[in-house]
Amino acid sequence: MLLSIRHETLYRYAAPVSYSLQTMRLWPRADSGQRVRHWRIEAPGRRWMQTDAFGNTAMVSSLTEPHQEIKVVAVGEVDTVDEPGALMAHDTSVPPLAFALPTSFTEANAAIAELARTGLQGVDSRALDSGEAFMPLMARIAERIEYTQGVTSVGDSAIHAIEKGKGVCQDMTHVLLACCRSVGLPARYVSGYLRTDASHAASHAWAEVWLAGAHVGRGAWVGLDVTHQRLAGPELCRLAVGRDYNDASPVRGIHMGGSGEQLSVHVNVQEGGAGADQ
Repeated sequence: MLLSIRHETLYRYAAPVSYSLQTMRLWPRADSGQRVRHWRIEAPGRRWMQTDAFGNTAMVSSLTEPHQEIKVVAVGEVDTVDEPGALMAHDTSVPPLAFALPTSFTEANAAIAELARTGLQGVDSRALDSGEAFMPLMARIAERIEYTQGVTSVGDSAIHAIEKGKGVCQDMTHVLLACCRSVGLPARYVSGYLRTDASHAASHAWAEVWLAGAHVGRGAWVGLDVTHQRLAGPELCRLAVGRDYNDASPVRGIHMGGSGEQLSVHVNVQEGGAGADQ
């Protein structure tokens, strides 16, 4: 599927900021799961590109003059694989087993361990070769967490989400990662964009789990969109991967001075070369 994408992030401050530094993981990954036709990022200040250990491309921008607004625009076109649940080869210098270790976002408690036990019952991690085996686990997570906006923050962990029983895609993904890692399965966080059937687009988060039995024993990653209870498909554009949200957040920054910060984000994703660039 050809996705035409425009993502605009705008920070406004009531009082001038003297210095700001922004890290933007807004460049789609170019790997076996998708192909970038063209892409550009517009941001103020001095800019440079870098690649992190997970293979994510990041643009860093530095503003040293007083300012009351920062506008970042990412725009372009990406081809995604049409097959839901397509397998992807390992594509970073970080070995798959590193993604089996818990982080502060993905630690497991008794409730998460029980989710993993019931949702992954009968699953042999050594023989996994498709994402279908994780459908019961995703269903169990959906039963425990009601999709609700505004009740969690970017700093909440999987344990917090389970205790609240509510959350968004980031929270559900962290719970899925915690479940997998609690039984030794490598799983990683993915940030990106979602194109839905309702002509609505948004930033999104989902997971990829390592299938040790795929590709004739060499292993492969498969995407799991726990929020929508399905295997990741062509409606998703992958921006960054990592151990959790901290490694893959689309935009993060720091600033000195200023007050009264207001943030607005607008994402437009259209199927085909339909002009999200306009």
